[in-house]
Amino acid sequence: MLDFQEKHKTRRFMYSKPVLVFLAVVLLFFLNKIWGLYQTSEESLGKANEAKAELRSLEERKSELEQRVSFLKTERGQESEIRDKFMVGKEGEGVIMVVDQPSATTTEIVPPEPSFWAGFLNFFR
Repeated sequence: MLDFQEKHKTRRFMYSKPVLVFLAVVLLFFLNKIWGLYQTSEESLGKANEAKAELRSLEERKSELEQRVSFLKTERGQESEIRDKFMVGKEGEGVIMVVDQPSATTTEIVPPEPSFWAGFLNFFR
């Protein structure tokens, strides 16, 4: 009988309002922490995806630069780059300059028509 009364007291204590409120507060605390971890993981996944995209673009840029360097290692590539940068040519090469002919048509400038108020004010002058 004593064992039954102790179980009854324990059960009554466990289901009392202060204990339930305490457990609810603890549950809310843990839910808050779990929500923070979830947000952090989502942010980390977003940053990881951005880093992967940046890595892909950098790898593409690297391959482009490697191709450019291999082109510049050749004699033709060096000559092409020198011609582009310094606008020079080999001995015996000439330069042709193409000049556009000025057009024979003339453009007549037409003054804008005065507004209604400007005409009205000019009437009194």
